[in-house]
Amino acid sequence: MTHRDTDTTLMLCLATVLITLSHLDAFVPDPRIATGGAIGNSLFFFLSGFGLAKSLNAEAAGGAPPSLSTYLRKRVVRLYPAVLIVACAMLAAGMVHVGGADELAAVFVWPTPFWFISAVMVFYVPVFYLASLRPAGIATAMALLLVPYAFFYSQLDLSTFVVEGRGNDFTWANHFKWINYFGLTLMGCLVARLGLTPRLGPAAIAWLLSGLLLFLVAKLTLLRLGLGHLQFVFQALLYPIVYGCFHVFASEALLKPLRSTPLFPVVALLGGLTLEIYLTQTAWIRWLEAQSYPYGPLALLLLALVPLLVFSVLTRWVSQRMGSGVSRLFQPATA
Repeated sequence: MTHRDTDTTLMLCLATVLITLSHLDAFVPDPRIATGGAIGNSLFFFLSGFGLAKSLNAEAAGGAPPSLSTYLRKRVVRLYPAVLIVACAMLAAGMVHVGGADELAAVFVWPTPFWFISAVMVFYVPVFYLASLRPAGIATAMALLLVPYAFFYSQLDLSTFVVEGRGNDFTWANHFKWINYFGLTLMGCLVARLGLTPRLGPAAIAWLLSGLLLFLVAKLTLLRLGLGHLQFVFQALLYPIVYGCFHVFASEALLKPLRSTPLFPVVALLGGLTLEIYLTQTAWIRWLEAQSYPYGPLALLLLALVPLLVFSVLTRWVSQRMGSGVSRLFQPATA
C-alpha cells in the first residue's frame, strides 16, 4: 500500500507475477506463456513514481519537506541491502566476476547486475524535483521526453525486437527503454498529483482489455509483417494499459471483497516482496537455467518458484535488519 487512500497491493502483486512469469520461458511447456515482462516493469515504475510523489508531497504539506540528501539516503537504505545480499550470492555462485576495484564497484555500487536498480537510482533525482510540480508541469516533462525518444529511436536497428533492450551492459541501445520507463514513472507522479481515485466500472474494464488486446495483436503481428519500424507501438500502449490497471486493480470495489478472502494474504505477501523477488529471480532463475534437470515442466516450475519465494523472504528479513542498522548510524546524536 503506497497511500492510505489508494491501496496498490494488488497492482504490486500483479507486477511481481508478470515480471516473474516473463523469466520462466525455460520452465513452462510453451515459451509463449512466459510473457508480460514489459507490462510488469511498467507497473513497477508507475507505482514507484506514484508512491514517491505521494510521499514527497505529504511531507511537504506537513511543513517538513525532505532535503535531497535525506531523500536519497532513504532510497539507498531501502534498495541496497537487498542488492548487496543478492549480488554476494551471485558472486559466490560464479555468476558475476570481480577482477578489480572498478568491477567491484560495478557489481555492488552501480550499475549493479540489475538494470532496474541503476534505472531507478538515476530517476530518483529528477523525480525529487518534478514530483512537486503542478500536474501541467509533470505532463510537460512527459511530453518533452518525446524529443530524446524520437532521436534515439531513429538510431535503432528495428529489424529485430529492440525497444526493450537485451542486457545490462552500458550501451545506449540497451538503455533506450529507460526513456519510456521514466515516462511511466512521471505518469505515476502525475496520477498522484491529480489525486485520482481508482474507479472500477465497465468503462475501466473495457479500456484495460482493449489496451491488452491491441498490445497482444501488435506483439504477434508487427515483426512478422516486417513492420519493425513501428515498434514504438509496444511502448505507447503500455500507458493506457497501466492507467487501466490503476483503475481496475487499485479500486476499492475489487479490493474490499478480496481482503476478506484467504487469497489476500498471499497477494499482500507477493506485493510486499516485489523488490526482493525482482532481485532474487535474476540470480536464482538464471542459475537454474544453466543446470540440467531431467524433470517435467511442472517439477521445474516448482523448483523455480518455491525456492524463489523462500530466498525472497530471507532476503527481505536480512535486508530490513541491515537497513535498520544503517539508518541508526545516520541518526543525529542526542544529548
